[in-house]
Amino acid sequence: MSPQNASSTAVATQQIHVRGVDYALTDTQTPGPPVLLLHGWPDNRTIWRHQLEYLSSLGFRAIAVDWIGHGDSSIPTDVGRYHVNELGADTIALLDALQIDQVHLIAHDYGATVSWETVANYPQRFLSYCALSVGHSVEILRDMAMGHLGDYLWLVLHGMERASRYWYLSNDAQRFRHKFASHPDAERILAKLTSGEDTGFWTIWERANPSYDVFYRQFFAGQRHQRLGVPTLGLYGRHDEWMTEGQLARCYKYVDAIWRYESIAGGHWVQLERPDAVNAILGSWLAGWR
Repeated sequence: MSPQNASSTAVATQQIHVRGVDYALTDTQTPGPPVLLLHGWPDNRTIWRHQLEYLSSLGFRAIAVDWIGHGDSSIPTDVGRYHVNELGADTIALLDALQIDQVHLIAHDYGATVSWETVANYPQRFLSYCALSVGHSVEILRDMAMGHLGDYLWLVLHGMERASRYWYLSNDAQRFRHKFASHPDAERILAKLTSGEDTGFWTIWERANPSYDVFYRQFFAGQRHQRLGVPTLGLYGRHDEWMTEGQLARCYKYVDAIWRYESIAGGHWVQLERPDAVNAILGSWLAGWR
């Protein structure tokens, strides 16, 4: 069933208070196995608009969350509150608040970055995991070290707000338009950036999780040896404007359970650009782990 043909689904929007912050979410409340959907930067839970109704039509309870700093959730001023470990703890706290023991997890962009570690740290809470576009942090670092640093210059600049804004907005925002070519909401995001509305939070993820911190945790704190013990799907758009394919395709190395990899035509926001194709893959994937 395509998103255009799916029947209308009643959804509930609510705020849940966990660990000192408020999280906004949309919950289809469909009787059935729960599926948690986590967005990335610079989005909010509406990027799952094509998946919520489709998953509900298949009998799944689909729940899309706004990360803190995004959408209708709290905006903490403490940069450390956006660290990957803090967001992972928030994910588990949300499941507890929703009284969900186990969940299927689908995550995109930095939502996937957080989730690779969350699933490894709390395997008993997850039935399956799907990472869209973004792989394990070690593989991103590996790509940077193996000659792809130019592809990830944005990752370095994001930790420096003024440099990041100049890089995106110079030359009539040509770099921005290239990087967001597959995002249907690109003009709205650009308007917020140029107006200064997103000042500070445009770069907060990289300031809270700088590359040296990722390197230390993965190579010196032993986290790179953590492996996922749940069925895992990697889903990549072959024309991704941000990430190389290798950083996700190589992630079988971090999975001790079933690993499946799919590469389809599309960009970084493939769930928005090609919702029917993504939904078909997600539907077949989840059907195997009901």
